[in-house]
Amino acid sequence: MLNSPAFARSRRSQQFLRYVVREALEGRGESISEWNIASEVFERGANFNAGEYSVVRVKAGEVRRRLAEYYEATPASDVKIEIPLGGYLPRIHYTERPSAKAASQQEAPPIPNEQLTRRRFVWTAGASFGALGMASLIPLLHHNSGPLDLLWRPVFATKLPLLIFLPVLNDRVTGEPSVSVGIGPAAALRKASDFLNKHNYPYNLRFGSDLTFSELKEQPSLLLGGFSSAWTMASTRGLRFSYVWSDDFCARAIVDSLTNKVWHPVNAKPSGYADCDYGILCRLFNPQSGQIEMIAGGITTFGTEGVASAFFSPDAIAAAVKGAPPNWETKNFEAVVRVSITGMTPSVPEVVAVHFW
Repeated sequence: MLNSPAFARSRRSQQFLRYVVREALEGRGESISEWNIASEVFERGANFNAGEYSVVRVKAGEVRRRLAEYYEATPASDVKIEIPLGGYLPRIHYTERPSAKAASQQEAPPIPNEQLTRRRFVWTAGASFGALGMASLIPLLHHNSGPLDLLWRPVFATKLPLLIFLPVLNDRVTGEPSVSVGIGPAAALRKASDFLNKHNYPYNLRFGSDLTFSELKEQPSLLLGGFSSAWTMASTRGLRFSYVWSDDFCARAIVDSLTNKVWHPVNAKPSGYADCDYGILCRLFNPQSGQIEMIAGGITTFGTEGVASAFFSPDAIAAAVKGAPPNWETKNFEAVVRVSITGMTPSVPEVVAVHFW
């Protein structure tokens, strides 16, 4: 393939494809990142900033085009390589059954249950989980007319992998980003993955500063987290319901800009826990990115878990769209959601305010 006319004209494209395929086949798929490609293929130094340079994303697009050119000229190829939009981990398909060794190399590693406990969610678990989600080949769209299906139908109709973003926690001592995410977003990720796997829909994962605006322009996204997520804060700024620092209560809160109503956690504790929390649930056709953004974030971490669960609950969405305008599924949708919290477990989400436009 690398010696074919499609790739022979570009040494960098050869190096790019060789690198990502080798890393995947040798079991290092989780290490395929924008930064590592810039370092290994483009020989960029430690000062490379993925947010400032688009060289890797531009070259990935070129490699995708060269792959399409190769397969158009070689339709009978025994192996097909794809680099999905929104990521760099290649999918490798065989037209004939591969050997046992090759097949074992293509299987995603099993994910131990303890990696997805409510206590901790490490980077390696997230990378493996994302690879597992991307293993789905063909989205199977469900065409029922239920509110939950209508909510997700515009996302599924894009046929692009859903990008799921989780903010990382800052170290309490140094203030620097850690290797963990909050309990709530981690639990929300598990619910999201169950829902997407049930619908055979692929997804990617991004953490912390890994997400760039250019990626948000390439595919639909699910942004988890409230005040902990700069992307959530930016996307909801200027909407009817938004996150604010409430001077009235000297605490974080959600405010309705139309009525000035304020929602804040009940019995909030210094640890960040509360007896009751509120969050924002939003599906936004974002004119800046040109993509659909699904947003779920609470004021506290368990609020995020409870709010996000509404995205996958037929009852919660049915309650939210009761009395909605005609063709609401084609409109922007934002809701304030309330959840009671017992210990570390949020209750069934309750929609207390909703807005369509």
